[in-house]
Amino acid sequence: MFGVFAKTVIAFKLHRPSLWRAATVLGCRKRRQNIAVNVMGRESGFTMTELMIAVGIAAILTAVAAPSLMSVVAAQRVKTAAFDLYSAVSYARSEAIKRNAVVTITPRSGAFSNGYDLVAGGTVLRSQAGSPGVSISAPPDLTLAFDGSGRLTAPARYQLELTSGQVSTTAKRCVIINTTGRPTIHVDNNHDGNCING
Repeated sequence: MFGVFAKTVIAFKLHRPSLWRAATVLGCRKRRQNIAVNVMGRESGFTMTELMIAVGIAAILTAVAAPSLMSVVAAQRVKTAAFDLYSAVSYARSEAIKRNAVVTITPRSGAFSNGYDLVAGGTVLRSQAGSPGVSISAPPDLTLAFDGSGRLTAPARYQLELTSGQVSTTAKRCVIINTTGRPTIHVDNNHDGNCING
C-alpha cells in the first residue's frame, strides 16, 4: 500500500507539469459540464418575472380586443335573431299553404323579444325562444296569421325591427312582411333609422 503512494508521489514530482496539465484539462472539462447543466437547468422553465410579463401583455391585448369582440358578438346575435324570425315567417306561410289552414305566429307574453310560437289549429308547430341581448319592436298586439293561400289574414305591411340591447352601434335589422305575406330582411347600414334605404 505504501509502495503505491510512494510511486504516486515520485511520479508527481517527476512529471509535475504533465499531471498539472491533465488536472487542468479535467477541471476545465468538469467546469464546462457544470456550465452546461446550469444553462440547461435555466432553459427548462420560466422565471416569475418572465411569467408576469407574459400575463401583463396578455391582459393588455385582451383589454384592447374586448370592445371590438363585444361589437362582433352583438352584431351576430342581431343577425341570427333576424334570420330566425325570417325563417319562422317563411315556415308559417308555407305550412299555411300546405295545410290549407290558418297558421299564426304568436309572441310570448305580448312581445316577440320573449320568443314566439307557430300554431296551426291549436297545435304548436315550432317554438322560438327569445335571443338574449336582442330587442324586437313590433306593432302593439301583433299576431301574424297566414291563410291557406299564404297571405296575411289582416293584409298590411308589417315591419319588425331588431336591435342590440348591449351595443348601441350595432346596425338595426328589419324583417318586413309585405301585404302578400312574403318576408324580407333589410339592414340599416347607414344608421339613419330606416332599414329600407340601407
